[in-house]
Amino acid sequence: MLRKSLLFLILTLIIIIIQIFRVEGNPAIQIYDVSNEDYTYNKYPTNTNDKYCNFFFLIFVVDTSDTGIQLNTYTNDSGATISTPAFKNISSQVLPVYVNTKSPNSYSLLITAEYYNDTSIYSNIIINYSCQYIPRGSIEINLYHTGKYKHPIYPFSTIMYITGLKYPLGQLQVGKPPNVKVDNIKPFLYHIGDDFNGVIEPNFNISLWFMDSSNNIYSLNYTIPSLIYSNLNIKEKDITFKIYPNQTNVIDFGFNCPPIYSITLNETIGLGDPLFINEYSGANPWASYEIPGKGTTFLGQVYNDYSIATQINGTLTPIYDQYLNVSYNIDTKFPSIQIYYSPPLPSLSSIFSIRFNSTKKFDLFNYSIRWFESFSNSYKWPFGFESGHNSNYSFKSSFLQSDISVNLYNSLYFNQDPLTKINTQQVIDIDTLPILELESFNYTHLYDQVYLFSIKIKPIYESKGYYSFIKINDNVNQVLRYESMPDIENNIYETVLNFHESMFNSLIIGDSYSRQSQFYNPFQYYSIDPLLKLDFQYFDTVSVLIGNVTFLINNIDVTNKSVDNIIYFNYNGTQAPKDDSVNFSFFILSNEFKVTGVVDLDYITTSIWNSTISKYQIKFTVPANTRPGPLGFALLCGYSSSLLSDFLPYSSQLFIESKNFDEYGPIFSNIEKDNSLVNQFGWKFTIDDPINGFDYGDIIVRGEMDSSTYKFHLTTQNLTRGDKFNGDYQISITLPNKCASQNYIITQVKLYDTQGNFGEFSVSSGFNGIKNVFINYLSDSTINKLYKTCSGENNGIDSSPPVLTSFIPILRQNSDATQYLSFSFEAVDIESGLKDKQYPIVYIQTTDFRTLECESSIISINETAATYKCTINLPNGFGYNSDIIFSVYGFINNGGYYSGYSSESLNNLSFIYSMSDIAINKVIQINACSKFVSGDSMIWITGRGFNSTKQQVYVKYDGEPGFNQIIIPTKVYWSAMFVRNIKPTDKPFIIKVSDYPLTSNEFTVIPIVYNFTIPLTPTETPIPTSSPIPTNKPQTCLGEPVCGGPKQGYCSSSGCVCYPPWIGNDCNSQVIIIPQPSTNTSEPSTELPIIDNNNNQTSNSTNYLFKSLISIVSLRELDFNSNQVNLYTFDKWIYTPINNVKSQYFTSIQSGDLKSTNQLTTNITVTLEWFNQTTIIQFANNNITMNPSSIKYTIEITEYKFINQLNSLQLVMSALFESSTSKDTCSLKEFGETSDGDNSNFFKIQIDDHSLYGRFIKRAIIDSKVSSIENQLLDSKMNSIQTSSVSQSFIGITIPNYKQSIIIDPDFSVLVDSKPVSNDDNNSICTSNKSKLTSAQLAGIIIGSVAFVAVVIVSVVYLVVKNRKSKKFQRKVQSKLQKINQ
Repeated sequence: MLRKSLLFLILTLIIIIIQIFRVEGNPAIQIYDVSNEDYTYNKYPTNTNDKYCNFFFLIFVVDTSDTGIQLNTYTNDSGATISTPAFKNISSQVLPVYVNTKSPNSYSLLITAEYYNDTSIYSNIIINYSCQYIPRGSIEINLYHTGKYKHPIYPFSTIMYITGLKYPLGQLQVGKPPNVKVDNIKPFLYHIGDDFNGVIEPNFNISLWFMDSSNNIYSLNYTIPSLIYSNLNIKEKDITFKIYPNQTNVIDFGFNCPPIYSITLNETIGLGDPLFINEYSGANPWASYEIPGKGTTFLGQVYNDYSIATQINGTLTPIYDQYLNVSYNIDTKFPSIQIYYSPPLPSLSSIFSIRFNSTKKFDLFNYSIRWFESFSNSYKWPFGFESGHNSNYSFKSSFLQSDISVNLYNSLYFNQDPLTKINTQQVIDIDTLPILELESFNYTHLYDQVYLFSIKIKPIYESKGYYSFIKINDNVNQVLRYESMPDIENNIYETVLNFHESMFNSLIIGDSYSRQSQFYNPFQYYSIDPLLKLDFQYFDTVSVLIGNVTFLINNIDVTNKSVDNIIYFNYNGTQAPKDDSVNFSFFILSNEFKVTGVVDLDYITTSIWNSTISKYQIKFTVPANTRPGPLGFALLCGYSSSLLSDFLPYSSQLFIESKNFDEYGPIFSNIEKDNSLVNQFGWKFTIDDPINGFDYGDIIVRGEMDSSTYKFHLTTQNLTRGDKFNGDYQISITLPNKCASQNYIITQVKLYDTQGNFGEFSVSSGFNGIKNVFINYLSDSTINKLYKTCSGENNGIDSSPPVLTSFIPILRQNSDATQYLSFSFEAVDIESGLKDKQYPIVYIQTTDFRTLECESSIISINETAATYKCTINLPNGFGYNSDIIFSVYGFINNGGYYSGYSSESLNNLSFIYSMSDIAINKVIQINACSKFVSGDSMIWITGRGFNSTKQQVYVKYDGEPGFNQIIIPTKVYWSAMFVRNIKPTDKPFIIKVSDYPLTSNEFTVIPIVYNFTIPLTPTETPIPTSSPIPTNKPQTCLGEPVCGGPKQGYCSSSGCVCYPPWIGNDCNSQVIIIPQPSTNTSEPSTELPIIDNNNNQTSNSTNYLFKSLISIVSLRELDFNSNQVNLYTFDKWIYTPINNVKSQYFTSIQSGDLKSTNQLTTNITVTLEWFNQTTIIQFANNNITMNPSSIKYTIEITEYKFINQLNSLQLVMSALFESSTSKDTCSLKEFGETSDGDNSNFFKIQIDDHSLYGRFIKRAIIDSKVSSIENQLLDSKMNSIQTSSVSQSFIGITIPNYKQSIIIDPDFSVLVDSKPVSNDDNNSICTSNKSKLTSAQLAGIIIGSVAFVAVVIVSVVYLVVKNRKSKKFQRKVQSKLQKINQ
């Protein structure tokens, strides 16, 4: 064994020495290891229950002599395979190397490259790598389960994050049920979920299989909660089910307008939704609205037959099922097409035309054309409709293609039909053209998830009509052409991409000769000399490392109002981001997103780093009447990850309170057709949106025969009756005396409510059928149709279509150097005249199928003729070095026929139908800007043509007559610039960029305005800590049921944690919302009355049910044995109001030895602050949630002269709680530690079912440092009052010896308790008829205790006196307190 090891060592040394001498002695051949360094050289086995690893390396071999001699590359490992080059040229190549089936060990791979004809010239390289066992003792499986607070979106219930490993696992071997999926999302991160298979279980088991270093296979077993299973069971009697329409035979009168069902749950829903599921489709309905008193309504859609099931006693039980016969009278298939060719145009392109005749009504549907594999476009009526009416028409449309191609023909896909071959005029040999290659790729992060790409391609072929382009992500909507080129001569492109819209997956280079380069993907090598990689580095995250999530306001009430908020969180600890590319985004999960997966970018807000609190923060708005309960939201983590709020702990949820819930758009609740007048018709609608209210809407009506189009925009200004919640509206169309009898059809509707929710309808395009505004009329497929009868021969039909008599295009230039086309044209129809309010469209096309639409306006119209005009701005570069062609469609006569003219037809009529080589001018153009929040001072501007140091940004603010501010940009690129020193404003302002003599377009910036109703997160610098801060010990979970039950709280390791608005150690108390108490201007005492609401009293009323008095009693100096050595009471305070919720009180004492003349003035300042709503404050480095209707005391004491350095100071406070009645009452006092994580003491005085609650934090700011303090109950020392109807407590806040100052911060509120005090509660005091003593015991006490009679007399007197006015009550109690302290 020793000889073998020695031999191996000697061999290795020889190889290394040879390599050194060969590389140095033979520089003609060089080898480089260019493998991706992440997890390449050290791996775990390819399968987790196996021991063999596979490896992949990339080597770069260069022949520096450029001899062209073929190289031979090989390895010393017979199990290694060197594949064909991934890239190569005459002197260099990148070679993939595969090494498979290696057992755990360390290895060295020797790779040698040599000339085929001279093996003495060679070079080599050693790659060291290892296969390692998965360390059994290190692997940690972290499972994050969805809380299923509401219906989850994605089909997984658990995120599994594996830690403790150096390298990612290979293929994870999992034992699981067949319907369960375990998907590896990224290294170390997995999603686990179950597909619906007709059976639901509360959970399922999985086993993760591994092999240890002894080659033994073992498993780690886990129980995973089902995504489908609900925590709620439903009874059929609690459900109201409806199906729209309520019939078995259904005619679908629109596109994607299936039957809809609703389930209304006649009970309050807690945290999670019940399970409803369509057993045939596996689809769930979505909660859409809740009308107060009527329960939450869920909406879903069904096709043909359905079986709606719910969970009853843990079992999936069908509750409604029906077979439906749904007929779809829609045919979207075109007839076969014919191709016709026209002569070439000046810029080496030519026209081909598509023709066919049809009797199928296709005017309502879009159709698509895809050219080759490069370009496509979608068109709609009137484009291509040449002549006739919708039941019998001819179709002809013209398109451009380059005359030159590397192919004999190119492929055209018309709609969904099989490909059609389009002949090429001239074929060019592809080998005579330079290869389409990427030369360089650079990127710059601008802001949020917006990046700037600068791309250069290698020199290309130059010829008239030839052009190249770059396509991002193989997306026809992300094509870079001339307009994206800051440097045309050097083939440089620049563009700005927002990765919220799509991620960057690839780029490809193409040209007008129908060529395409290879696909270039991120991290792929694209150049040999020099060796370059498309190295797009982005911030990627592991979503579950987001933690410590809090909100500015954890409980918000959105009843009829939107509320602004801020989310705070950390990622992987509190480390600051390395740069501004590290960011997160936030958006609320709406039903629309759940159905379509599309989110409006306007609703995405992005994080900033708050260095003061070392957290990320994102501002956002919760719409009015959002669904109550935990808010569903998503955090987008950088480039490609996201975290759903369902996977955050309960303590990190944002709780929504609302009396209303509405995520459903407006609908038609009543429709009437109005066809009573000869030449006028229309519809009367009742638009219903009972919660948010209707805001605005758009309706399109079209003629079934001639496609004449009428557009209506409705707002509440158009009301004829009612209001925005339920109102009547009317739309009307007036026809001329000459008209054709036909149906008029409502083809499209979109109605918005005040919060942006919408209902919709479309005859021809897909939409979310649940939002169908005709939900109440799905049984009547003719409700959107109205037949208008016209007089005249043949029902007024005129079969001779309009004729185009002139067509004049003119190219002009704007003042900002952009260009525009203006078209003037005229048409006649002698027989019936042209239909008014119908606007023909001019189409402008290029060879890559780009199409501009220029909708005309009517200049003049009479009985037989009409004159039209339209103007359209051309994108810069549109038509450069190429041809463009024109066509015009959409002329309609009053007799029901239409006409249009393709480019070929315009040419045949000798009209101008094309232009060539439109100049490309230097322009400055603003396209967009970053989101600007009021109060900001910086903005990114994106567009084109910026790249100049002389450019200036001009700003015009609201109310100013002109552009009064001029700013020099801080950063400038060709397509983006960064600007500082914008004035903070909440009003729209206008910007433009100037580089004399050029000036850009004017662009309006609309600020986002947030209105936070409470102070923002504290901005003070964290305060140093001088001593360990105590934490409360774990407590037993109290209550029956424990912690109030699942809707009020849950049992944690520290005790009960309550769900808002519940509070207390057993979660059985709620904060009472009371009016703000009147301010005591004499002293810092607070009276919190609970008034009798039946008498409609104010906060100053003396007719109270309960009231409390909180006051500061005294300041005591204590020795080390807690004996009192000095006592100070407060006789006079100076009152200062701060605002309507905050007041300040000041007094002073002379501290020190009372016998000494060398005393010190110590100031005591008390600030009282009232909180009307839930507020998060910060005190002593701790976030504290202030409940609504609570009062906070902030007490600051300056330097105190202690008699002895071992002495401490104690502030004594009093809290008294009193009932207005002494009959049948019980009282109880508690003092202890909280269990919700704020590490405080609490006291609670309860009388019957109401309480006074105080919280005393165990920390204070002492000498500018956070230090621990002690809170003590002093009732036994202070002779506190305690009867069945009046109870008092004294609390001492003990502060250790200090030098400069102290600040303490207790707070108080009043509660209502689920369980009143009774004689069964330990330490309770009750009146006689609630007493815990037997009659014999009472008799004995009465006979044997005369003193008790005296006590009773005193108590009676007290009860008589206690109902006096508030000020007398306070004076009496304060007098007693002073006597106690004497």
